[in-house]
Amino acid sequence: MNKLNEIKEKMLVNNIIGEEEIRQISEILADNGISRENANILFDLKDACTGKNHSSWEKLFIDAITSYLLDDDVSPGQIDDDEAKWLRAKVQHDGKLTKIDKALLANLKKKSINFPEILHYKSKPVLFFEAILYSSRFVTFLAVLGSLTAAVVLFILSTIQVAQGLISSVDVIKSPDAKSIEQVIVIFVSSIDGYLFSTVLLIFGMGIYELFINKIDIVSKGKDTRPNWLIIGSIDDLKSSLGKVILMILIVSFFKHSLDIHYENISDLLFLGAGILLIAVALFLTHVHKNKDKKDE
Repeated sequence: MNKLNEIKEKMLVNNIIGEEEIRQISEILADNGISRENANILFDLKDACTGKNHSSWEKLFIDAITSYLLDDDVSPGQIDDDEAKWLRAKVQHDGKLTKIDKALLANLKKKSINFPEILHYKSKPVLFFEAILYSSRFVTFLAVLGSLTAAVVLFILSTIQVAQGLISSVDVIKSPDAKSIEQVIVIFVSSIDGYLFSTVLLIFGMGIYELFINKIDIVSKGKDTRPNWLIIGSIDDLKSSLGKVILMILIVSFFKHSLDIHYENISDLLFLGAGILLIAVALFLTHVHKNKDKKDE
């Protein structure tokens, strides 16, 4: 039977580790080394003997476990995956860190070449709060549902406008004149405006869903086969996609309003030309930004 285990049985009776027990443990570890079995026994003693232990017990425990993890032949100076999982299981079994557990982790963090992510321990209350915080992202589903509903309504209304434009165009075909043709154009342009804004709402809804809730169709469609406007990996991607569609809405709105204006003098034409020039600059800057993104990729 392991000598350290024999001492453990005696110490568990009193639940206190005294000076004599410290001496015996030190001698056994010095003679036999610190195996996984001995390390487990030390943790059992730490958890069971919660009375007023000898002042040197904490140092002995921390030095022994540190030596077991860092002075082995498999991964000298660092904590490998197997050791990290073992240590995490030992310190988390009761859902909280004791003072000696915290001191052990601090000592390992100081002396080890690495410190695995799994050892960044969080208590149960913290994990519970983080779970609630993470689940709160589902509130964004209201935005997704609302934007998609609004998009469907706008698509229907825009389609009704197209139907009205088709009905009006029948009358225009029978008796065509410039004013009637212009009115039909305005109807069709307005419907395009509605379709574009519906697209904005669709992109917003799908983007919010992908960013905060879950990826869409990740099994059957990879990044290369999905539409570019649906490849949204961050808020910046979402803003970029929305910005491009909003720009098109503004261009269509400009065109629609330009048809309603009566050009009475040369200044009206100059203002129209300035507006067209600004639109061209906006499209150019969008194109430059798109090429820059491709180069960065």
